[in-house]
Amino acid sequence: MAEPTQEAAVLRVRLLSPSVREMVLAPLEQKISFKPGQWVSLKLPVGEHPPLNRAYSMAEPESASGHLVLAFDRVSHGLGSEYLFTMKEGNRVVLSGPYGHFVVPDPLTKDLVFIARYTGIVPIRCVLKQLFSTPPFRDVTLIYGGPSRTELIYHDEFTALAAAQRNFHYVPTILNRQEADRESRSEAEIVASLFGNRRDVFPMICGLKAFVRPLRTYFTERGFERRELRHETYD
Repeated sequence: MAEPTQEAAVLRVRLLSPSVREMVLAPLEQKISFKPGQWVSLKLPVGEHPPLNRAYSMAEPESASGHLVLAFDRVSHGLGSEYLFTMKEGNRVVLSGPYGHFVVPDPLTKDLVFIARYTGIVPIRCVLKQLFSTPPFRDVTLIYGGPSRTELIYHDEFTALAAAQRNFHYVPTILNRQEADRESRSEAEIVASLFGNRRDVFPMICGLKAFVRPLRTYFTERGFERRELRHETYD
């Protein structure tokens, strides 16, 4: 059976950084109900055998308007991202979904540790906005690495959230050592220094496979079972 699809109209587009764009879509047939951390599939009219399917996570929780907020980076010679970067207000795109299991466990019985690199922050940002709409009783730590200072998207938002919420801890790192204020540390080094062999946390990791897999191994080697952590990759 073919998956249900519908058209969505582009309402707004804005740059989050020189290489990352945020786009607001309005589904035209029915509202899409989703959990923070899930994604939709865009059906793009490009490539040798269109449509080209590309997955994009929601950057903001479900709202009464039904609008979807997506964010994506521009990949050099990437058919999907190059096409999306040409889209303007009023354009339309076909989508389906939602999909995915990168969601916070319910009930939440452990402190949360989010680990993201670059646009891997998008679904985590959605989760955080939902979590702190009614602040949780558990501690929440975000370790977020960006390739440069200008590409650390939503940085000011997370800084403000950490200042306002005592149980939210934000640890950014800039991976370009020439830009870092002090010696740059990788996300894995930060995880090891903050959590060591702790088992009383629930890790959620998002980024490219080359980033996610070593971190997943780090936790499994310390006794975490598959159900005790979640990860999402987008390549």
